[in-house]
Amino acid sequence: MTQKRFTYEQIAFDYRLTLETRKTLAIHLFPDQSVHVKAPLHASESKITGFLQRKIRWILKHQRYFAQFKPRIPKEYVSGETFRYLGRNYKLLIRKAEGPERVSLQHGVLTVFSMSPQDRAHTRLLLEAWYLEKARELFTERLACCLNRFPQLNLPKLGIRRLTRRWGSYSRRTHRIGLNLELIKASRPQIDYVLIHELCHTTHRAHDKAFYSLLSSHLPEWKSLKTELERSLLSV
Repeated sequence: MTQKRFTYEQIAFDYRLTLETRKTLAIHLFPDQSVHVKAPLHASESKITGFLQRKIRWILKHQRYFAQFKPRIPKEYVSGETFRYLGRNYKLLIRKAEGPERVSLQHGVLTVFSMSPQDRAHTRLLLEAWYLEKARELFTERLACCLNRFPQLNLPKLGIRRLTRRWGSYSRRTHRIGLNLELIKASRPQIDYVLIHELCHTTHRAHDKAFYSLLSSHLPEWKSLKTELERSLLSV
C-alpha cells in the first residue's frame, strides 16, 4: 500500500493505493473522508488517474456527506456520561465493587462495579470487555438469523475487532466476516444491514450494480438503515 496524491483542475486529495491480483479498479471512501484505491498489479499510473477523474463527482459527493458529521468527543469514563448500546443512550454510573468487578445494565443505567472507581482507564477496560462480550453473543445470533436469507451459503466465520474505517468486511479466502466492535452500539436492524451487506459480498466482490441489486432484493430499506447507522455512530 502506498500513499499517492491526485490533482485535477482545482481538486486535490491524497489516496491510498493497493496493487493486488484483480482485474478491475475499485475505490472505497471511508467516514474519515479518506480514499482507498485497489488496482490490478500492472495497472499504469495513467489508467489509475483516468479512473479517479471519472469518479471525481462520486468522491466529492461522499466526502461532502461524511463532512457533515461532527467529530465525536472522547469519553472521560466518569459517572453521568452517556454510552450507547443497541441504539439507545444510557447514563454511566461507577460504583465501588463489593464483590467481583462487573458491568450491569438495568433500569436505563449502565453501572460499572469497579475495585478502582476513580481509575478511568480501568473503567474503560471493564466497559470494553462488557461491550465485547455482548457483541460476541448478539453478532453470532444476528449472523445466524441473517443467513436464513441466503440458504445456499454455509455459515461464515465471525471476527470482531475495533475498526476505524469500516463497519464490516468479508474475506473470500477464509469465508470470514469481520465486524466493527462499535456496531454493538447500533440498533439490531442496523447491525443486520451490515451483516446482509457483507453476506452479499459472498456473491459480488465489488460494489457494482449487481451487488446493490442483490442487496436491495434482500433488504429493500438498506439505504435508510445505512443513513441511520452513520448518523447515530459517526457524530457526537
